[in-house]
Formats: sequence, structure tokens, C-alpha cells
Amino acid sequence: MAAAAVAVPTCVCSSAKARRPEARLARPLLGARPSPPPRRRLLLTALAAAGKPPGEAEEKVPAWARPGADEPPPWEREGGAARGPDGGGQVPFYAYLLASAVTAIAAIGSIFEYTNQRAVFGIVGSDSALYAPLLGFFVFTGIPTSAFLWFKAVQTANREAEEQDRRDGFM
Repeated sequence: MAAAAVAVPTCVCSSAKARRPEARLARPLLGARPSPPPRRRLLLTALAAAGKPPGEAEEKVPAWARPGADEPPPWEREGGAARGPDGGGQVPFYAYLLASAVTAIAAIGSIFEYTNQRAVFGIVGSDSALYAPLLGFFVFTGIPTSAFLWFKAVQTANREAEEQDRRDGFM
């Protein structure tokens, strides 16, 4: 059994290319060859278990992306159409996101207007009977509406990403 000592360099260099200290194996005692690093050993073991020689890891690459392939990418096959026949009337995710932001700003602004007792949009004064109900309507409907629109934006963006992955051959 060969023994090895671990040496940790502790010098601090002032050059810009100075690297962080790393643990390195010192020369093995009794002249034995050092073993490969653990990550390399794990990779070699995994490849040997799969029956493949090192360097031939199998990747999932679509047929159109392989070197020398004659098959055009999906966006070329479909004539550049970004949407299928059923996705023509769908609202894009950024429209939901924009509506969510505007609604949230209006709801939070209504809270500030109520606490500062300013006129609503410069029209309804703080002494009016409609002042509190109008601001309350904006607050109590605006915050849930903003959350719903945010949820719809994320849902629509995920759906569009899945459609793009399907067109690219990744799903």
C-alpha cells in the first residue's frame, strides 16, 4: 500500500494571475504511481460501465444539428412560421406582464393616495363620499388582478418555450 502526503501551498503572490491555494498530492512514497483525480476516475468508471471508450460520451443532439446533416432546422422546414395554426390569436406573455405591472402600480398608488389624503387623479377630493370606496376598489381588485396577470404571463411564457423546444426537436 502506497502512502501519499498532501501539501497545501500557502504563499500569497502579488501578481494579477495569482491563483487560490489548492491541495496537491506530494510525490507518492515508495515510488508508486499517483492515481488519477477523483472526477476523472469517476468519469472513466461511468464510461467503462456503459461499455464506451473514454471520449465517446453520448449526447442528445437533434438530427439537424449534427455536423454534415442535410436536414434543415425546424424553423426552416416550417417556412419561418413562428406559430402553428392554433396559436394565431393568443396574447403574448409580455402583454400580460405589462398589464400586471400597470395594475400593480395603480393599486399601490391608490394606497399612497389614501394615506396622504390627496385627490384621486386630481378629480375626486378627499372630502368626497366616493373617495374611500373608489380607492378601495382599486386596491382590492388591483392586487389580485395583478397577481393573476403575472401568473398568466409565466404560464404563457412556459407554453411558448415548450412549443419552441418541440419545434427545435428537444422534446
